Amino acid sequence: MANTLTVAVCISNEVTLSDFVQPIEILAGINAAGAPASGFDALPEPFKVVFDYLAPTMEPIVSVAGPASATFNPTKTYAEVKANGEQFDVLWVPAADVLVDRWVGPHAYGGIDRTPPEEIDFIRRQAPKAKYILSVCSGALQLALAGVLSGKRATTNKHFYHVITEELVPMRDIDWQPKARWVVDGNVWTSSGVSAGSDMALAFLEHLAGAKLARQVRNIMEIPEVSSDDDPFAAIHGLA
Repeated sequence: MANTLTVAVCISNEVTLSDFVQPIEILAGINAAGAPASGFDALPEPFKVVFDYLAPTMEPIVSVAGPASATFNPTKTYAEVKANGEQFDVLWVPAADVLVDRWVGPHAYGGIDRTPPEEIDFIRRQAPKAKYILSVCSGALQLALAGVLSGKRATTNKHFYHVITEELVPMRDIDWQPKARWVVDGNVWTSSGVSAGSDMALAFLEHLAGAKLARQVRNIMEIPEVSSDDDPFAAIHGLA
């Protein structure tokens, strides 16, 4: 592993903040390994993690909860990265603004794909040389549209599972897993909805930096341990 791991968080309007804010705090635990919270052991820092938040423009991103909720400031645009020829080690893809009327129901999709084309193009160009590609919730749809999930096992948000896997994705060569907290296939990691992203981030942290650091970050953040097949929401949404 190089001394620095670069992470691109792919965001756009109506992003689900919880899909990346806590997971990124978890991964940033690598940077604080040598100086942890009081009462925890200092551990070797295997490398530094550097985060960039990419969006179509530099305007503040409005979350899925609307402008009355928190907004998020990008650090770079997709066009800027493309112009500079920058390559990231890790792509982190949260849910975007693809699902119309998402609070109405699991079959409320109105036939309009609102994924920013800059984001799909970025993922498609970056994927071949990225060390890891991870999505949370319906971020798996962006990966599918970019061709990243072709021939792979993957999962996604269970409330919108049928919409994403049957209506939105034109490719039929994706092995969608209806019951999984997260799925790993090669260098591609996909998780179920929202909070599953933090569980996946802890598993990814363990993969990158070892079980001891991952356990310490888990204990500091007080996140219960689950396995990748611990998915009660599959049954709740009629998938298992």
